[in-house]
Amino acid sequence: MMVLPVDNPAVPVAEPPGLSEAARARRALADRLFDGLVDPEPGVWYGNENVLLSAAWPSSVEEAPEARAAFIEAAGVVERDGPAALRVGSGRGGLVLRVHGPGWSLVFRVSPVVRPILLCVDGLADHCFWIQETTEERDLVRGSVARVVKEAARYGWGGDKYAASAASV
Repeated sequence: MMVLPVDNPAVPVAEPPGLSEAARARRALADRLFDGLVDPEPGVWYGNENVLLSAAWPSSVEEAPEARAAFIEAAGVVERDGPAALRVGSGRGGLVLRVHGPGWSLVFRVSPVVRPILLCVDGLADHCFWIQETTEERDLVRGSVARVVKEAARYGWGGDKYAASAASV
């Protein structure tokens, strides 16, 4: 069993200094998508017909710029940057993770199902790619999601990177 740092004040949402305007816009879009997946509009489930996801273009890993790099690098970014790159939330839409990389952001639900998987890239402030993995890409995508979840769990209660909150000191 893994415990993820869902809305944990000990793992604050942080933004690194010196971001470009394109990176700032990408991160803002990823955070809006994250919020929309965590708490979808009433009557909307799994993000279908959600106005936020209407900005998502269906794409394979090969078609989406930065996708292959994002899936290869995501767990390492969480390991290296921790709270500066990671956000975990839970709501009526399920359990959702957001990872900000150097030129990409991944947003994905892990529970109740691992869908959708969204990729935001610099230069596209209003749209993202909804990754529809092909049979050849399935191992890359699912392996990446599993590694990100495992790395995120290291910040959860009892994880080896867990930092006690100021209230418990």
